[in-house]
Amino acid sequence: MVNMERIVLNRLNTTPNEASLTDDIIEAFVNGCMDDLLAALGTALSFQGRAAKTGEMFEEVFYILMKDKFNINLARDYAIPRACLCGGGELDFALVRDNQLKCGIEAKGSAIRIGNRQLPRPALMRTDTVKKAISNAYQFKRIYPTLPFYIVTNVKPTSGNAQCMCNLAEGDIVNQIVDITDKDELLHFVVTLKNTP
Repeated sequence: MVNMERIVLNRLNTTPNEASLTDDIIEAFVNGCMDDLLAALGTALSFQGRAAKTGEMFEEVFYILMKDKFNINLARDYAIPRACLCGGGELDFALVRDNQLKCGIEAKGSAIRIGNRQLPRPALMRTDTVKKAISNAYQFKRIYPTLPFYIVTNVKPTSGNAQCMCNLAEGDIVNQIVDITDKDELLHFVVTLKNTP
């Protein structure tokens, strides 16, 4: 069994402090974690198996980055039965303070390459991935219409139906889609979470 937490922590220990971060450093950190995972898993996985594992790795990367680099503690796999976000379909992350839910976060990231081969539609470039994230946003907002909901990723779509769906959702049922490999977006998101009352 691959220890994703160990992979991420090993990479994080070589990542500079917040003031020295750049887009390239963050992207190298995320991609390096994915590369290490895929190397440990080998080549026997199917597309679906690989996608599931790299999605789990992205969640681990995001969780540890928030906790260890920015001192933001998030609840993982947060169940909201009234929103049908339970029974294996929990919200990826929630910001909870004083036992009060403050926001919901859906993580939709993945590897962008396998070895030297670029993947054609990683993360939010896949329309099915966007649909799932927007569905979770809808479920969340039906129960908590005034609380913020965020989608975090390492790849945003730049064209096609995936981009169109993201554009429709962002600013409506999704407060922001955050590319954590974009330093400015990441740091703005960190400030937003830290300042959430």
